[in-house]
Amino acid sequence: MRRGLARKIRFLGCGATFVGLLLVLVPPLGAQGVSSIAQGFQTTDTNIVEGALVGLKADPPNTVELVKSSSVDKLVGVVGDNPLIELSDGTNSVQVVTSGITGVLVSNINGSVKTGDRITASPIEGVGMKAEQSGVVVGIAQADLDTVQTSERTITDKDGKQQVVKIGTIPVQINIVFFAGNTSGTSFLPSALQELANNIAGHEVSAIRVLISALLLILLLVSVVVLLYSSVKSSIISIGRNPLSENAVHKSLLQVGLTIVGLLAFTVILVYLILTL
Repeated sequence: MRRGLARKIRFLGCGATFVGLLLVLVPPLGAQGVSSIAQGFQTTDTNIVEGALVGLKADPPNTVELVKSSSVDKLVGVVGDNPLIELSDGTNSVQVVTSGITGVLVSNINGSVKTGDRITASPIEGVGMKAEQSGVVVGIAQADLDTVQTSERTITDKDGKQQVVKIGTIPVQINIVFFAGNTSGTSFLPSALQELANNIAGHEVSAIRVLISALLLILLLVSVVVLLYSSVKSSIISIGRNPLSENAVHKSLLQVGLTIVGLLAFTVILVYLILTL
């Protein structure tokens, strides 16, 4: 029995040594390779490179192209090279990272990108920049642009002036969402309420629209409370005076319930239209 135990100990020791050698000899996987998920798409854009921001084309279907500020709403992800998981049917020509960490081309058009900055599309096709205003973002920067190698490119800004910008590749945590931006100085509403309205609408909503919607919801709540209180109170009084009126009371409560449901549906639809139109 002791010999068998000794053999087991020697076997476990050899196994541990083998695993240790693997950890030393096998190179670690890159950040993108261990943490990103990509989906295959067709493309006819010959300028697409790894790290570029891409969005869906209207036609043909399942086809992507480079995106910029004016087309950021079409954003679907970033062109990857070695994702952990690829959701593809084998016929696609480009892998687009839709979740996880991957390298992204970014510029300093809105200032040098720092760790934690939201990244959105820039005026340069396929290249991101720091998001300062509300809009769709591709994710959150995981490194500073100043810490990576960059190249320079001359562009013309909206005022017609020449501007030299730096472009480099930094890791970004991909999570395509609507970013509410910094609205604390332009809105008298609580930031949480403003952000909730922006997320519902999918774009930045004016404070007046949010205020009107909130007032409608408050009015709905008051109306529901009043209807329920009055109907329950009258039902108790009716049954107390005439126990045979129970069926009539139940019918009345049902009518009140249907009225509340209809009022709720109408108000919710109205609020949604106010926020989105």
